[in-house]
Amino acid sequence: MDALAKETKGGSGFKVLVIRRDGQLGNSFINNLSSIVARSELHEIWMWMREDSGRVHILESIQWKHLRELDIRLKAGTFETSVMRILVDGVTKMSEKVELDIFSFLSEAQDNPLTLPEGDLLQTFVASTSIERLLLQVNMTLEQILSLLRSADVTRMYSLTLWAKGFDSVKVDAILDGLQHAKKLRRLVLRQSNIAEEQRSRMEAKGVSLI
Repeated sequence: MDALAKETKGGSGFKVLVIRRDGQLGNSFINNLSSIVARSELHEIWMWMREDSGRVHILESIQWKHLRELDIRLKAGTFETSVMRILVDGVTKMSEKVELDIFSFLSEAQDNPLTLPEGDLLQTFVASTSIERLLLQVNMTLEQILSLLRSADVTRMYSLTLWAKGFDSVKVDAILDGLQHAKKLRRLVLRQSNIAEEQRSRMEAKGVSLI
């Protein structure tokens, strides 16, 4: 990594970064990798945070004008707030709204959702970006979801996935009402919710797969 950091001082042609390994990467590794990220026009970043707090700092170096896909996976109850704070700092410094094809903020465990970042950080990030495919495995109340949808730019939204464990058909209807302006939406996944067949049929008539 030391050698690679030196070789890319003038810039790099890297387009994709994937970090999935366990363990602590170490300060030297993270500093070198951060410098490479800062000099790269990355289109995709896939990062599993594991239990390594140092990885959070790599996100500070993102070149947002080039990024199109960001996939972040965490252990629930660890770095949700610190990760989202860095992402918000990055996108709010841009002169124009950041456009992402895909943004995923997910738990490393399939059935254990992330905790909602402190304050309105998640809402601020979504409001500061325009996202085609948004995947959030975050434990939110209905009111928090509706607030997020009101602040979101849904003009490009094609697919939306939310954690909605235990939501009944009344709450599902409230979410559907909150997405009336998402004219390009074609796929809506409300994980572990209780969706009525009438709701599926209604959305299918609008060209939306409700799952």
